[in-house]
Amino acid sequence: MIGLPEPPVPALALEDPLAVANYGAPLLAVVEQKTSPSDNDHAAVRLVAEMDNIHQAMRAHDVGAIRRSVGLLGRLLGRDVEAQAQAERLAGQLDVCLLRADGIVADLRRGLPVRLEQAAFVGAAVNAIDAWAEAGERVLLDVQAQVGPDKELISAALQRRLQHLRSVARLRALEASQLQLLHAQGVELLERYQRIRDVLLPLWRQQVLATQAAGMSARLASAADAQARILAEVEAMQARLR
Repeated sequence: MIGLPEPPVPALALEDPLAVANYGAPLLAVVEQKTSPSDNDHAAVRLVAEMDNIHQAMRAHDVGAIRRSVGLLGRLLGRDVEAQAQAERLAGQLDVCLLRADGIVADLRRGLPVRLEQAAFVGAAVNAIDAWAEAGERVLLDVQAQVGPDKELISAALQRRLQHLRSVARLRALEASQLQLLHAQGVELLERYQRIRDVLLPLWRQQVLATQAAGMSARLASAADAQARILAEVEAMQARLR
């Protein structure tokens, strides 16, 4: 965990207006620097898109499902034909989709610990900002107890700065909660993909093979029937020639 600047002792040089206006700035600078956006969000979006491609590929043999998915208006506009063509194209590239998805999953897995570290850091940052605000509020009480021509100006400037720190702390607390939520969603997304990869996809492949085998059996039976009919016709023609 990166060390965060602690409130200075003495807390504030009240005779310096710039120091009052920038109270807490060293801490906020460190927090801002260490909470840059993560590429993990992009990995999650890419995985969802690839899962959608896999889903479309698995529907290539289910024309009825595709027609139902586009609705009546979609069928009138020919969107079912487009969707069917897209599904068949993706079915031919299913292994490529899986390879891409596996690569994205690896990126997402590597990013999960980083997301947790970010959440922990932001939580620590919230506590640090609160500590600075509390130290500043003690200074504010001392200022308000003093007598002097600059008392009101210093007090107003410090109050504005402390309000800013409290606002930043609330925003960062919300950010920490969102990071925790995104981590949980990432874990759930990985679990869903693994279930598709390890269970649903092999089951779907088996069903496709079974359907193809049943279709082949029907075609073989039809071919045998046609062959028998042709043979019967040939035998009948031969009989007439005798």
